[in-house]
Amino acid sequence: MTSATVEPAPSPKVVKKLEKELAKEEKIEASRVKDLLDDLAKTEKAHAKAVKAVHKAGSALAKAEKKEVKAVEAANKATHEHDIAVANRRNAEQDEQLKKRQDAKLVQDIEEKKVKAEVALRDQETHNKTREAKLAELKVTDTQPAPDANLE
Repeated sequence: MTSATVEPAPSPKVVKKLEKELAKEEKIEASRVKDLLDDLAKTEKAHAKAVKAVHKAGSALAKAEKKEVKAVEAANKATHEHDIAVANRRNAEQDEQLKKRQDAKLVQDIEEKKVKAEVALRDQETHNKTREAKLAELKVTDTQPAPDANLE
């Protein structure tokens, strides 16, 4: 026969002490598990908050990008309008210079024509005097009888 070793039953004091230790371990472990679960809940809550913040930041980024695009378009439009204004100004300056040259040419033409007109007026006056003198001479000779006319 084999003999089985049976351990003697522990004393009630030892059992009570062991129960106390086990209860204490259970309480510590429960507290540790509760702390871990609380920490997990806090972390999950922080994660949910972070997800919302990421979404909000993404929306703000999209809005800022849209605003930037509009600003770039406005800047391009303003640049285009400025380029047009510069070109119009340049054309106006060239037109003004052309008009000034045309005006200077007309002033020169006027001066030349005034000189020609003065010369023509002097010549006309001289010719008129010459014609008047010839007419006067003809009239004087008409009023005087011709030497042959008295012989009749």
